[in-house]
Parts: sequence; C-alpha cells; structure tokens
Amino acid sequence: MSDLIRSSGAWWAQSSKHAKLTALGTTAILVVLGLITWTVWVSPSGPVSTAVHQALGVTPPKKKVSAAELQTQLTAAQEKIWALEGKLDSTTAKAGSRGDQIADLKAQIASLQSQLGAAKSRTGGTTTASGSGSGSDGAGSAGSASGSSGGSGTSGGNAASGSGSGKGSGSGDHGVTNPNGGPSKDPDGTTPVSVPTKAQIMAQPTRWYGLYTAQSPFNWAEYDEVSQQVGKATNMVGFFQGFDQDFNASAVQRSWANGRLPLMTWETAPAKTGNDAKYVPGYTNEDIVTGKFDAYLTKYAKALAANKQPMVIRLDHEMNGSWYNWSEGTAQQNAAGSYVAMWQHVHDVFQANGANQYVIWNWAPSRIDKLGNPKYMQLDYLREYYPQSEYVDWVGMSGYYRTASEDPTFDTTFGKTLAQLREIAPDKKILLSEVGATETGTSVTNGQKAKWITSLFDGLADPANDDVIGFSYFSETATTIVDGTRTTNDWRLNSRADSLQAFVDGIARTDTDYDLQEVKQ
Repeated sequence: MSDLIRSSGAWWAQSSKHAKLTALGTTAILVVLGLITWTVWVSPSGPVSTAVHQALGVTPPKKKVSAAELQTQLTAAQEKIWALEGKLDSTTAKAGSRGDQIADLKAQIASLQSQLGAAKSRTGGTTTASGSGSGSDGAGSAGSASGSSGGSGTSGGNAASGSGSGKGSGSGDHGVTNPNGGPSKDPDGTTPVSVPTKAQIMAQPTRWYGLYTAQSPFNWAEYDEVSQQVGKATNMVGFFQGFDQDFNASAVQRSWANGRLPLMTWETAPAKTGNDAKYVPGYTNEDIVTGKFDAYLTKYAKALAANKQPMVIRLDHEMNGSWYNWSEGTAQQNAAGSYVAMWQHVHDVFQANGANQYVIWNWAPSRIDKLGNPKYMQLDYLREYYPQSEYVDWVGMSGYYRTASEDPTFDTTFGKTLAQLREIAPDKKILLSEVGATETGTSVTNGQKAKWITSLFDGLADPANDDVIGFSYFSETATTIVDGTRTTNDWRLNSRADSLQAFVDGIARTDTDYDLQEVKQ
C-alpha cells in the first residue's frame, strides 16, 4: 500500500519473551521432527514403507507396521507440526529472528513428506501425510497440468494466462475453489484439502474476492467477523512478507484449508522496513540481480515447490511510485531498467527450482494519477517497468479513494490506470490487487465511501471491464501521509454501517459475476 507507515508496535512485533518462546518452539519442532524420522525409519516392510526405504537407499527394519498405521502416525505428527507453527507464527509473526534453524527443520520435514509421497505414488497410494492433498483436483497433479512450459525460461503454466473469461454463469458455479463459509479453520492433517492447479486458477470462471485484515491468515478472528457481516465467503486472502523471511508454508496451507487463494505481496526489503524508506542498504535491485540473494531465493523456491500448493506472488508492487526502495531513481540508488532485471532474475531462480508451476506472478503498479509527478502518468514511464509477458501471469494495481475532493467512482479511481495496463499487457487478466476507501474528513458526513463501494460494483458489472478478474480489499486502519499530512485512515469495510451495507448489497449482485457461498452465521 502506498505511503502506509507500519508501526513497530504492531501485533507481530517481538516481545521480551521472544527468545524464550523461540527456543521452546524450536525444541518442540525438533521433537516432532524426531517423531517423523522415527516413523519413517522404524516402519517396516509394508508396501509404502518399503518404497520409502528403497528411495532412501537403505534396508528397512524388520518390525512390521501397516501402511494405515504409518499414515495415522504421520498424520498425528503433521497435526502437531501445524499446531506448533501456529504458536510460533502468532508469537513472532514471521519477525525473521527465528533464523535458518527452524527453516531448515521445516525443509527436512518437507523432504521426508515428499519422499513418502513419492513412495506412495509408486505403490498406487492416494493419501497424503502433508495435508497438501491432491484429492480429485489437488496440487499433486499440478506438475502435469500446468508445467508443460517449464524449462523454457517462462512461468510454468503460463500458456493458460489468457484463458478464462473472468466471468461466471451466475448459476451456482463457485469456480475452482471451495471457499469455507466459516468459521475459518486450520489444517488438521486428516481432512484432505482440495487444491486447484495453477492452470485451473488461471481459468477461474468467476471473479476473485479477497480481504486483507491485520492478522490473517495467521489469525482468522477479524477476517471471520468481516466475512460474517458481509455475508459472502471470500475465495482469496492477502498478506505481506519481507525479503528477510523464509517461505511461509503455514500461511499458504491455512489459506487453502479454507478454499482461499493466497495472495502474497513480497517486498525486497526487510519486513519491518517503513514505507517511507526509499533506500535500504543491501537491498537494491542490483544486489538481487548480481546474485547476493540467490541462496535465499533458491531455498525459498524449493520450499514453495515442495509445498505443492499454488499461490499468487505480487512482487514489489507500486514500483511506479517514489516511496519504495525498489523503484528506480537517485534516492533508491536503482538504475533505469534495474526493476525489470530484478523481477526477471527472481522469476528465473524460481523457474530453475521448479516453483513457477505453483506461482501466479502478479505485476501490480499503483494508481498512475496519484503519484505526485506528471511524468509518472505517461504510458512509456509505466511500460519501462513491465517485466514482459513471459514473466507475468496477471497484471494488477493498487487503487484507493483517499479524499472527498474527488468523485467517489470506479472510473476516477481505476480508469486511467486500467487503460494503461490494457495498452501494456493486452493479453493479461487484471486483478485489483489492493483497493480501499477512506472514512476521513467530509467523506464521512457525505457518505462518500458508501458511494465509492457502490460504484466499485457498478464498474465490475460493466462489460468493458470483463478482463478485471476481481479485487482484494484492504480492510484495515493505517497511518498514512496524504498531501503531506500524516493521518490515520479507516479503510475497513465495516467502518460505518452505510459503508458496510453498500458492500453487502454490491457483493450480492447477480450482474458482477460473483457467485459466492453464504457465510454461516
């Protein structure tokens, strides 16, 4: 989000108990890892176990444990892993200070689970110990369904990028996901999770509706509250990560356990960097292009591929503004052309490590007419930031209604930027990756926010916007700088009764190609 100032006192900030809790969490995960290792190595000569030991090149012990018993033990172990990861997430919230030790443990766990899955494939097994389950439409088939273009230097499955109309039938077709109507749940290790392939997501017949809330997907309380008030189940959830944080399998798994496509904004800066930090030493575009982060990127890509669940990555958004360290300019110490080179480098590392068959790359600039410099509105200026078609799956944008002095309409907020996106990437679908409307100033008394929300759905109903495949709403309060003045904006959907009602009415419309399940009250 442009000019958003993140507070170090946020819910995920470290506390004085951090080191102690991290040590306890690490010890606990070591114990669980030991349980998984014991389960795999002690299990005997049943068909699944034998295949695992053959894959590892060792002789299995003589003690016999049935495949069903092995599955039960692994399921129990996985359930404990998720519980422990949840506690660690809620305590440190990916503060990055857990370091490589826990990440390495997770990689070992993923490796063991991958070996077991491969063994089961050889023996005709259909269950999964990871909770990433294939089911009939699961991620286990993603490699064959969407990876046909792998090895070409482009995104796996990119051939599907132009498929799907982004329009639904309005007759009970909920798309390729199965959104949870609430309350939200975490993976339990026993219930198979149906996960669509990248190609299926790209061909989604209905639109996407996502939310950003302060703690999701690590804590669903506020997310569920908003969803209940809206009355419709989301099929997408947004969250942020920094370049000092390892791949978060827990976030992705928790999203898919509720039928929600994970939309991760990945910023090439440490997670706690303020949005007003234009230069972050060691995190320039050149630092990434020259390979200083290759070990990190390789590890990240391998972990993502091992998880076998698709996700959207919005890499270094709002690059056409001047407030982030990945934008090009003297203040950022980034040369012209360095952003595209950076994007392509990250993409290529992912391609080399088998991750692109699970990643939908979302290139998402900011609204072009609110950037503070007339040159930023020029088509050629934005075009220079485009990484090229083979490196992008979806394009998108951030678009906010910030002041009562402008018309609260879809066209005012999105029109000029959408026109340029269509010029630059005519073959791509468009996701309104981050949107919101403020509740400050005269917009409160005039009901401007409610009018803007109504116009949002009017715009989606317009056939001219059939290429817009959905939006993710930023339902949070945040401190921002508007026209040089620092203020707190209330972007939440439920900030006022009239704003909420406008959204309830809009998401229920039958002419916008949203066909979402009802939320359980």
